[in-house]
Amino acid sequence: MPLSDAYADFLAVLSPAALGATAMIYSNIHCLGIMNKPRYALKGFEHPYKPWTDAHNDEKSYRGYKASMNQVEWLVYSVPLYTFAVAFSPALPKVGHIGPWLCLPLALLYAKGNVDYMKGYMLSAKDRMPGFKLRTLTVRLMLGMLLGGVGCFLLQRNKIVTLN
Repeated sequence: MPLSDAYADFLAVLSPAALGATAMIYSNIHCLGIMNKPRYALKGFEHPYKPWTDAHNDEKSYRGYKASMNQVEWLVYSVPLYTFAVAFSPALPKVGHIGPWLCLPLALLYAKGNVDYMKGYMLSAKDRMPGFKLRTLTVRLMLGMLLGGVGCFLLQRNKIVTLN
């Protein structure tokens, strides 16, 4: 059955959201593997992970665990923020026609920052900062695109201004 034009237009906007959200989520999954490598190298490691025991008392594994928890917390906020930024970006003047695709590099940079954060944190608390800063920057840019898109949409929808 062929897609209706309205549904095809919806999927055209949704495609970068699906790709970007998948990249962001997959970066967390990838980091689980990075985090688990030193943990499984511990002699006598068994689940569940108990960092307070001597058998599991490994600084690198513990920092990886802490980084993973932080990544989950950020992901819960970032994926909806990113998805709404993609959805509202067509309302942006001058770039609205490519707005959803302009958001995709932000998701990819978020994913890179996420992986860099994990790798850095497993080395030291200080080494986590480049990844943390990149991830934070992308979230701020997503928020800016979202707020700009919503603002432009509301201005146009309520016939306050004509932007595009």
